[in-house]
Amino acid sequence: MRVVLKYGGSSVATIDKIKAIAEYVIKLKQNKYDEIVIVASAMGKTTNKLISLAKNISETPNQRELDSLLSTGEQQTVSLISMAINSMGTDAISLTGSQAKILTSGVHTKSKIKSINTDKIKSYLHEGKIVIVAGFQGINEHGDITTLGRGGSDTSAVALAAALKCECRIYTDVDGIYSVDPRLHPNAKFIEQLSYEEMMEMSNLGAGVMETRAVEIGKKYNVPIFVGKSLSESGGTYIMNTINALEEKLVTGISITKEIIITRILNIGYSPEKISKIFSIVEAGGLNINMITQNMTKDCHVDLSFSCKSDEKYLLEQVIEKVKETIPEAEIDYNDNLGMISIVGVGMINNSGIAGRFFSALSKANVNFYQVTTSEISVSCSIDRELVETAVKAVAEEFNL
Repeated sequence: MRVVLKYGGSSVATIDKIKAIAEYVIKLKQNKYDEIVIVASAMGKTTNKLISLAKNISETPNQRELDSLLSTGEQQTVSLISMAINSMGTDAISLTGSQAKILTSGVHTKSKIKSINTDKIKSYLHEGKIVIVAGFQGINEHGDITTLGRGGSDTSAVALAAALKCECRIYTDVDGIYSVDPRLHPNAKFIEQLSYEEMMEMSNLGAGVMETRAVEIGKKYNVPIFVGKSLSESGGTYIMNTINALEEKLVTGISITKEIIITRILNIGYSPEKISKIFSIVEAGGLNINMITQNMTKDCHVDLSFSCKSDEKYLLEQVIEKVKETIPEAEIDYNDNLGMISIVGVGMINNSGIAGRFFSALSKANVNFYQVTTSEISVSCSIDRELVETAVKAVAEEFNL
């Protein structure tokens, strides 16, 4: 039996933790799995430290060179894990993303996996080796090292599991997935099972346990995904296809993004070409946006607004400058003191009144809500950042989460 195990930065933060993982994986190979592939993140806060080093050189470092630098964090981890396993008498080998034949496309620091050639990995597995692959990275068609952006190691792990046709087990410092972040709501309910759709929506809307693209790959290739605590023998959450039992619960969870920016582009003379051009500029700038609203005024002008995460403010500023050059008459401003709260659940599909209860709970807690967006299984709105915890408590109590 084959499996892909993924260890996040906190799980490999120290040499003692790496040694403990080595012992644990060796026991798994002896007792449960014939073939094991490990995907590892950089140790602890290594990636942040590398970014800081780059920023000490330049506030806008060359993105190709930044990718090359950031990739060394994961390379360090996988080499140390391999050394630890080998020192305990079990054969192991580490591979960088390029050595593992993970081909990527797209822009540097936010590349996407295009394909994986698993021949080399399979050959090492057939030799009885445990294979440790650097997460978060790959190589593009030009032979350049690329990184996959935030949560990229999750994406690497699930993509490898899809290519190797096996289960993927994501190990972190939490014991699974909760209805809401327990740090914001201590009484949060533990979730044993949830659907790919719900996990994708929760991740996209701010839940930090899994990366959206990773779950999307899992759904596309039907990869069983388990999320649990590193080295734990029990607990954990399974992400899977929707089952009827899940539909009995109207709302599965709450997602939070504590820091968002809402940008307003006002006084645009309406034309489909202008609106299209704005979003083309957004896409070209690599800015991830959601909660888009458009209002038509009486004089055939358009007010447009959209939100993005605060950590992409530097990209937003570049996009705004480009929009000003393209549409000089546009008036642009933004509010960067906001957060976003969302409710998610497949039970919303066939049940009405959920949005009303959501907004009523916020109103009773004296939480003003602004921009609103919905999908088939979610309702989201922006709120004042300082009221995020108040909003979470009110909504969690309303839906017994």
